[in-house]
Amino acid sequence: MSAALAVLKAYLTAELLRNRGIVYGLLSLALWLALFLAPLTLFRTPSVSPGEVSAHALVTIAIFLAYSTATWDWAWQLRWLLFQGILEHVIASGRSVFVLYAGIVPISLMWYAAAMAVGYATLALLVAPPTFSYVDPALLALGAAMLMAVLFAYSMLLGGVTISTGTSGPIMEFVGWILPIATGGLVPLRALPRPVQVVALATPFSYPAEVLRYSLGLSLPVMEPGTTVLVGLLYSAAFLGLSILYFKAQLRKLLREGVKTAWMY
Repeated sequence: MSAALAVLKAYLTAELLRNRGIVYGLLSLALWLALFLAPLTLFRTPSVSPGEVSAHALVTIAIFLAYSTATWDWAWQLRWLLFQGILEHVIASGRSVFVLYAGIVPISLMWYAAAMAVGYATLALLVAPPTFSYVDPALLALGAAMLMAVLFAYSMLLGGVTISTGTSGPIMEFVGWILPIATGGLVPLRALPRPVQVVALATPFSYPAEVLRYSLGLSLPVMEPGTTVLVGLLYSAAFLGLSILYFKAQLRKLLREGVKTAWMY
């Protein structure tokens, strides 16, 4: 607990307060969202209300920021530890690497909440306040839990690759950016071509987004809702378990073969 609190304090003072990272980050996010979201109404059909357009955009922002958090805050944290030579000290101390995440995750959630508030405000000013039709609040919470499980599993997968090879560039580009787009992360899966739907449903990434959009009344999943929830739960749990096992295996490999030189690509 003391190690986790020390990590939390270090990130809170250094990254958010002392360097004003949260201020500059949120200002750049607001500018980026304004550039991309302002033209949304130009492509809106008369049958779709501005509030519905904003709702779809806000869910897209939520999923995109979630994958960004898992990529840059969680997965690349291990790369930074390798680059700074800290990971060896953590292992030598006898503490689990997961202790670091106990201090990082609260900072990530704070940043995520602030970024979502900026996204909501930007949409409300430029388009319209997002309007949702909540189908099932419990299903919304379940979809959010599934997304968290998939994101942490994904970060462990990238972290394991980084520890094993010293880099995760091509894999990170594919898993971190192409897969979320191709599996319904940015648009409803029902709006994508049938071959893409088949590939998307073969991955664990599509199910949380499907459940979240359905619970908010934005779109129907490709499969029957109950089946989507059941398969999504099983898939996310299996993905999380296998990713943690893979990550621990790479840690054992590191102890046998030594630390790889960390680089970007």
